Amino acid sequence: MGLDMYLEAKLHLPPYDKALDPVRQAIGRAIGYTPPSEKPDNDATLMEITGVTVRVGYWRKFDPLHQWFVSNVQEGHDDCRPAYVSPEVLSELEEQLDQVNDDPESAGEHFVSEDDEPMTEGDIDTTLRIVVQAKQLQERGWDIYYRASW
Repeated sequence: MGLDMYLEAKLHLPPYDKALDPVRQAIGRAIGYTPPSEKPDNDATLMEITGVTVRVGYWRKFDPLHQWFVSNVQEGHDDCRPAYVSPEVLSELEEQLDQVNDDPESAGEHFVSEDDEPMTEGDIDTTLRIVVQAKQLQERGWDIYYRASW
């Protein structure tokens, strides 16, 4: 096993929004959902979608970034639970990644690894792209969460 890390976007949807009827029907068909027979007309739109979760980013064994999230988002608790990432924290991460991208020697100032693995330029570029996408989703009302599993 190893460290798997996820950045996820969640959008909470209003209950009984008629505009979501086609989405409910499509998901119902995709998952083989059949509403209980006691529901009127056995209507697939009765399945209520309360939210949508989308994986925005995935990293494998990227310990320096994981330690950053543990320190800056999880209050030092490395417990594999999803942790909300505020817009301010994402902006801070973006700024620090930009600085490291401009000056790779500064990586140790922001990203500490227990294994002392250096961050590669590819790691930084990929993470910057993920952070920018996550920030765009936040601007459109999505909540961003970080979680890891060992």
